[in-house]
Amino acid sequence: MTRKTDKTKRTTGAEFKAALWLARHPGALAAPGAVAASCAHFGYTPTGIAAASVGVGLAGWYRAHPGSFDAYAAPVLRAWRRRWLGEFVGRRWRDLMDACGLYKEHRRTGATLYPRVVRLRCYSPSIDTAYVRLVKGQAVSDFTAKLEHLAESLKVVRVALEHVKPGLLALIIQRNEPFTYPIPAPDMPRDSSEVDPRALYVGEDEFGEDFYQQVDGTHSLNGGATGAGKNSIAAAKLRSMAPMIRDGLVRLWVCDPKQLEFAWLRMLVGPGRYADNPEDCAELLEAFVQDMKKTQARMQRAKVRKVPISKEFPLNYLIVDEIGTLMAYDPARAREITGYLAQITSMGRATHHSVDAYVQEPSKDVVEIRDLFPNRTCLRVTSATHPDMLLGSDARARGAIADQIPAVPETAGIGFYIHERTRTPIRVRFAYTSDAELDELVDFIRSGTQLRAVS
Repeated sequence: MTRKTDKTKRTTGAEFKAALWLARHPGALAAPGAVAASCAHFGYTPTGIAAASVGVGLAGWYRAHPGSFDAYAAPVLRAWRRRWLGEFVGRRWRDLMDACGLYKEHRRTGATLYPRVVRLRCYSPSIDTAYVRLVKGQAVSDFTAKLEHLAESLKVVRVALEHVKPGLLALIIQRNEPFTYPIPAPDMPRDSSEVDPRALYVGEDEFGEDFYQQVDGTHSLNGGATGAGKNSIAAAKLRSMAPMIRDGLVRLWVCDPKQLEFAWLRMLVGPGRYADNPEDCAELLEAFVQDMKKTQARMQRAKVRKVPISKEFPLNYLIVDEIGTLMAYDPARAREITGYLAQITSMGRATHHSVDAYVQEPSKDVVEIRDLFPNRTCLRVTSATHPDMLLGSDARARGAIADQIPAVPETAGIGFYIHERTRTPIRVRFAYTSDAELDELVDFIRSGTQLRAVS
């Protein structure tokens, strides 16, 4: 039902719009007011000296202690400059919304309604996060359909979107490549008590924060073209939980049909837990399933649904390299292998049986059970359809442009994952582990007491 107050065709007066704008942005009045009051009370010279002292102090801080300046002062100054001198204010913002068709016309008054920027955060020189309040009649899908237009209009690399709450969204704006250097390999903890297999450090995200991934209680599918750096994912996880492997709390199982990427793990796994051809891989997966079922039976007898990781109930970590080779390209074993992996990904969560699989071609024809992998990452790929296959529907439209990552060695390990809560594509880079650091990992694990596997 139309309210009486909605029937007028007049709009709010300009003076009241200005007053409302000042109420939303008190700093726009407080800062010049403070300067004017200081000049009136103390005079121009003392005010100028005070302002110059602030500038000299900031310059000294910038030069003397870059770490603290970049962590605390730089984000505030950068956000202020880009907010008030960039594209997010006044006519420039309205022109951007006009160009991309992101406005609404009020049916009665004919007034043009624009979404407004309520806050800008710039924690990284490469990434801005603009929080935008939608106008009535707009939906998140309106912005999703225009992300490429916004990126081109802003002259930035990409724009991703996060739905913060009803009526408020966040535009994640990537101005340039945030990863201009390789991420060092994770340090290996000295003791198993320092490891959380539900949060293993594997690299950094585009905001400069540490990036963690879960192994226990989930299954991971990682996609990427040749040379995209897929093996760096497993290497980072192994280094982060090295003491648990050494102490027998994590048991490794490896299917390595390429016989190259994970051959160095052969010396770390027990008998029958490394395979490098489809026949042996099928036998290994059968043994893995049987181990899982034995654990289920033991938990049933103990009348428990969950057990902590221990030597009696270790975390069984299965690495499957080039899963497409096993599930699609070898018809003789494909159905059998697919069946085993379906059982593991359906039932292994409670028994500490986890799969970490790697694939180049993530289509359903190749990875029939890909929806059984709850945790997924997408490194550089060769097709615009692959991000949606790996990360979910409309992932690419929301900013996961993994097919546009340059195919050069410098971009190895760069990709996207979907934020668990917001479903937003986040750009990440996995840590690079060199051959020497792999040897260090092997030596570290083998230095411990050899423990017999618990079946």
